Amino acid sequence: MADNQQGGFGHDDEEWIKAQRAREAKRAKSAARREDGDGPGLNINSLMDILVIMLVFLLKSYGEEPLKAIDEDLKVPQSASQLAPEDATTVTVTRTAILVNDNLAVDVKDGAVDPSQKSGGGESGMSITPLLDELNKAVEQKKNEQRLLQEDYVPEATIIADQTTPHRLMLEVLFTASQAQLNQFRFAVIKSTFSSLGGQPAE
Repeated sequence: MADNQQGGFGHDDEEWIKAQRAREAKRAKSAARREDGDGPGLNINSLMDILVIMLVFLLKSYGEEPLKAIDEDLKVPQSASQLAPEDATTVTVTRTAILVNDNLAVDVKDGAVDPSQKSGGGESGMSITPLLDELNKAVEQKKNEQRLLQEDYVPEATIIADQTTPHRLMLEVLFTASQAQLNQFRFAVIKSTFSSLGGQPAE
């Protein structure tokens, strides 16, 4: 101790030097750990991988089920059918309107279309003029899309109708669709099980 004091270092000075060296060693160890990727910190590559996976999942989920949009005034019937929906011209019949691919075609009131919107007018008319116009545009667009994809056009329509839709209105919709050269129809339903429909599965 006497030698240290004679050389200019006291006991407090030695303790301070030791503490400084310990802090420097700790900082060096932390820096080495960060460089190796073992310590805390943001790994940009891992973050990018996570974001890409999330994006792919969202796009896949969005494209798998084209019939997800259900309006408040549209209650679709239930079915135990396991057939998946296909990409086709969509006609949606709600309690207040008829839409073609989400574009409003004509209003519906009390389960019927105004007679003035039918060809020839009157209650007995079967062809709904605004609906036919929208369907013709949708069919032409679909044909162009299939032509660009070099695929065969299929004159198919998916009908999404409220379960309370009157039979007369459904007949008018189908008749109008046939005038737009659509002759294959699929009716969209909510997938369910036999038990939820009150039935029993076959043994």
